[in-house]
This record gives sequence, structure tokens and C-alpha cells, in this order.
Amino acid sequence: MATIIFLLTFILYNVILVILTSFWLLPLWLLISYLLAFITVLLIYYLHIPLVVVLKPTHRYKTYLLKSMSVFLNRFIFGLDITYDGIENIPKDGRLVAYANHKSYSDAFSVLQIFNRAITFTPKSSVSRLPLVSVYLKSYGAFYIDRKNVRDTAKSLHKAIETVKSEMAMLIFPQGSVKQREDDSVNLMKPGSFKIALKAEATILPIKITGSDRIRDRFPFKRTKRKVQILSPIPFDEYKMLNTIEIADLVMKRMNSI
Repeated sequence: MATIIFLLTFILYNVILVILTSFWLLPLWLLISYLLAFITVLLIYYLHIPLVVVLKPTHRYKTYLLKSMSVFLNRFIFGLDITYDGIENIPKDGRLVAYANHKSYSDAFSVLQIFNRAITFTPKSSVSRLPLVSVYLKSYGAFYIDRKNVRDTAKSLHKAIETVKSEMAMLIFPQGSVKQREDDSVNLMKPGSFKIALKAEATILPIKITGSDRIRDRFPFKRTKRKVQILSPIPFDEYKMLNTIEIADLVMKRMNSI
């Protein structure tokens, strides 16, 4: 939906500007139309707020909205050309926590683009200050992580576990922040992030993101290639006797084996 709205309004704005002014100013109108089309997409999603607030986090239309926005941002705003391997490894139901390495702030959208089931996230508390984004994240049942407030983080952890038990998937970046931008190997993960999967007795889905992360240095003149590999799921029975440090090591070894 977001991509269709963007393309249609981009063409429309260009036609209107050319008709009202001059064809020789087309390069300028292309730039302005691109910006106006992007704003239009944001406006349409803003008008959806009353609906997304009412609908349950697991509603299929909300999953569609999230996937649609992810495709649009990856293609037209971040300038990403993404290839995917192992999409068939994503469980269609059941308790699931997806753990991905963190190379760029666009990583979440790279993963969400191919998820066809309801999914939520654990963003940093600073994201809650973004008006439109925070409303959407809250409506999807996101859990903010505030490393400076242990009590609030503990409450969020409990809610996150209960959410996974309800069979809503969750995406987590166990590295905590963007790490090793130029290195595709994964060398560090916060063991505490694996408490959610362990306590919820959920399947772990390792996801490895590789490729250039220098989006700001390349866009808009060069596109950025990225690869997302969805590895084989790790059932709860396979790691239930391990502690969180051992689980983190298991997931890292899976990611680094490819």
C-alpha cells in the first residue's frame, strides 16, 4: 500500500508541477515531488492511527501495514536492494523470538519486510519520544528498553515473556546497539536478551544480516546491497538445559557458521 501511494502521488505531483510551471524545471520538480510523496505516505499512515489503536496487535491488517511500510522504506528511502535466504524457515505459528545481528538502524525494516505473521519489537526508550512512531509501536505491543531504569526494564521483560507466550512473534537485536559495521561476523551478544525466549519456552529464530551499512554515504546516487539470511529455527527442547550465556554462544555460532 505505501509503495503504491508513493508512486502514484509522485507521478501526480510531477504532472501538476510541470503543467503549472515549466517542463525545463523537471529536475527540481522530481526532487520536490519525491519529498511530497513521502510526506503523503506519512500522512496516510497518520490518518490510520485511530484504527491501529483500536485493532489488536495481532490483527492481519496491522501486519500488512507494517510490512507495506517496511517495503517502502527499504526501497525508496533507505535505497536498499535486499536478497533473502531461508524465508521458509520462519514458523507460521507458535511461540517465536527472532534474534538478529545489528549492523544498521534500518535492520528492523529489512527483517519485517518478509514477516507474514504478527510481530512486535523491543526498541530503545528514546524511540518513545517520536510522536507518530511511538503511537504505532505502542499499538503493536512494543516493549521499550531503558537500560538506565532497571525496574521498568524488568516490567517490560515480564510483559514481553507473556506476549511471546500468547504466540505473537518478537524481534530482538541482542547486541543492543549497532556493532562492527565493517565486519559481518558476530562476536558479542547480551545474554540477558535471551531470557525472553527461555522463560517463554519459545523457538529461537536466528537471523543474520550482511552487506554494506553505509546508507547515508551512498543514498540517493548509489543503492546499498544487503543480504538477510533466516537460519534454521532452534526449538526450545534444543536449548532448555542451557543458561542464557550458553544460548547466546549457541546463536552466535549458528550465525558465524554461514
